[in-house]
Amino acid sequence: MSILKDFQIPQYWSGDGIITSLNNSSALEEFIRAATVPVVDLSIWREDIDLPGVAADNAAIGRAGATHFIEAGHQHCAWFALGSNPVSWTRYEAYRDALVAVGLDWLRLDRKRAQDTQYITQVLRDLPKPCAIYTKSDYDAAWTLNLCLSADLKAPDEIAILGAYNNTLICENKAIPLSRVRHDLQTIGYEDAAMLDQLMAGKNLKERIRFFPPKGIKIPQSTDMLAISDPVIRELITYLKTDYQRSISTDMLAQRFGISRRSLESRFRAQMHCSIRESIIRIRIQEGKRRLAGGSESIETIAALSGFCHAPHFSNTFKLVVGCSPTQYRRKSPG
Repeated sequence: MSILKDFQIPQYWSGDGIITSLNNSSALEEFIRAATVPVVDLSIWREDIDLPGVAADNAAIGRAGATHFIEAGHQHCAWFALGSNPVSWTRYEAYRDALVAVGLDWLRLDRKRAQDTQYITQVLRDLPKPCAIYTKSDYDAAWTLNLCLSADLKAPDEIAILGAYNNTLICENKAIPLSRVRHDLQTIGYEDAAMLDQLMAGKNLKERIRFFPPKGIKIPQSTDMLAISDPVIRELITYLKTDYQRSISTDMLAQRFGISRRSLESRFRAQMHCSIRESIIRIRIQEGKRRLAGGSESIETIAALSGFCHAPHFSNTFKLVVGCSPTQYRRKSPG
């Protein structure tokens, strides 16, 4: 049964199971506590209510935003959410911690008067530019983008904006299409339904709580830029993203760009917060992920096209970086 209005509890309902998304509604809590049928939860709001469920890995969603900004070379980052709740707290804390780990500046824009358009507009004007803002959801990203456009702030040149959820109706219909973390709602919904089916059949669950990470980032326009102030490093990153299939060494890059190896490595780390080698591996792994999720090429072919010397090297590096084998990643990422 679909409840179309927030906090509208179904009257005279009779069924075999419930999929819910608990929040701070006391009426919904009362309804769920009184239920005599199996219940699974889609949310992380109410840890005080012991329910099985499948939910988003909100810490991973938070880290994904930070990683995206770090890889784009941003030096100034911010966070914004229109409302404060356990989802936004978890995403913000993981985002903040990932930025702090590499020594990046960060600001929280929603500490007060988050829904005051005049106040937040002035906050946006006062930000160091360029600045990258990660928001709790696509709706929050669209709201922030509207304020930027009204204030004649250029996106993504001055303000890069990233949302989460992958709501195409919101993201693709803005004057500047919104970049977003691809929250895997389809898989979460399917797995919650499968879990409920098991419970209704009287079966025991292997895992009572499961979390699913995001499926990467969709980048149309609102964050599509390299915020790298050093022109040499900007050109180097562009080169790496184009020629990652070639054998690349730091000595070769230093010669190509007419700079000493030590100076190049120092300037690169100051901008990108990682070594050149780490960046090359990251770019190759991203290409491997894209090919694994989007087709049926063999692991050997993907390894070669992603710049790895052979399949075992690709597989070992992939597992070290991603946490699972290429085959496991393909199985979990249907397109």
